[in-house]
Amino acid sequence: MTKGWVFLLLIFSVFVKAQDVYKTPAGTKYHLAICRMVTNVSSKMSIENALKMGLSPCKICKPPVGSDLATSSTQKETNGTSSSAQCRGTTKAGSRCKHLTRIGNGYCFQHQP
Repeated sequence: MTKGWVFLLLIFSVFVKAQDVYKTPAGTKYHLAICRMVTNVSSKMSIENALKMGLSPCKICKPPVGSDLATSSTQKETNGTSSSAQCRGTTKAGSRCKHLTRIGNGYCFQHQP
């Protein structure tokens, strides 16, 4: 019975290592083919290559995480805040943007500098 579990674990680890993932041109994460973040300009690569490039797994599609990632990953500081604030950007009409944002620089997604 133990040999069966070892065999299944070995097969699974080979499958995870051989699975292809995708990286968007300016992305810092790797994605599964079914992820909404993957577009037709994404490049296909193995998980090993993604880890060598320093990419982290997507939080949306949750691709497999290699064992190398756990030992070499570093936590990034978050750029957000815990409360929402009004965007500091201005609209084309010249009035202040009415979007709320939690992004640390104070601008909404449309007014990123």
